[in-house]
Amino acid sequence: MKKMNMDKLKGLLVFCAVLLSTAVFSQTKMSAAEASSFKANVDKQAQKITSITADFEASKYVSVIKNPSKNSGIFKLKGKKLLWKYNAPQQNAMLFDQDKLYMRDDKGKKSTIDLNKNRRFRQLQHLMTETNTGNVLDEKNFSIAYLKHTNGKTAVLTPKNKDMARFIKEVVLTFPNNEYTVSEIKIVEKSNDYTVFKLKNKKFNTSISDSEFKL
Repeated sequence: MKKMNMDKLKGLLVFCAVLLSTAVFSQTKMSAAEASSFKANVDKQAQKITSITADFEASKYVSVIKNPSKNSGIFKLKGKKLLWKYNAPQQNAMLFDQDKLYMRDDKGKKSTIDLNKNRRFRQLQHLMTETNTGNVLDEKNFSIAYLKHTNGKTAVLTPKNKDMARFIKEVVLTFPNNEYTVSEIKIVEKSNDYTVFKLKNKKFNTSISDSEFKL
């Protein structure tokens, strides 16, 4: 189970996700006033969100491998229920529900993790939930650099928490122009390997039955 847990963690790290489909080459630092206004708008938008459904594409980049591995699927978020369901190339899933993490691998094998006893996965739950709703720009747990570029704005989050900093170097959230919800999340590991989640077809505040949060 330990190996499966680490594989799943690396598959996720890389939250949502949730940046632009092209690389950002030219960006400048926001002024204090710009950063304050941007953060206020993001927080205001996040407070309106009660649920999210979206399609996602995840690309994992590893330095020793020429081409990235790619996965796709759907995710659903409602309150403290967060479901990541991979549909291709393999079918597996992770479900955060309150204090538990439920996992199903591509062979149908299921396992459960008590988040009260696993700080790493608890932090992952917090990161991936708050990226989409709540305190997305969490200055208590992250040092944040606010940048602007042609296609939108970017927030680069560096963990303050020592436990999280052991395996996450930084989290990059990108917001398209005139939008205040994340469209892509890039999570960089300590090794500099990274994963990019792109969210598509996002729908907010739709009715989602609790029965949909199952593996």
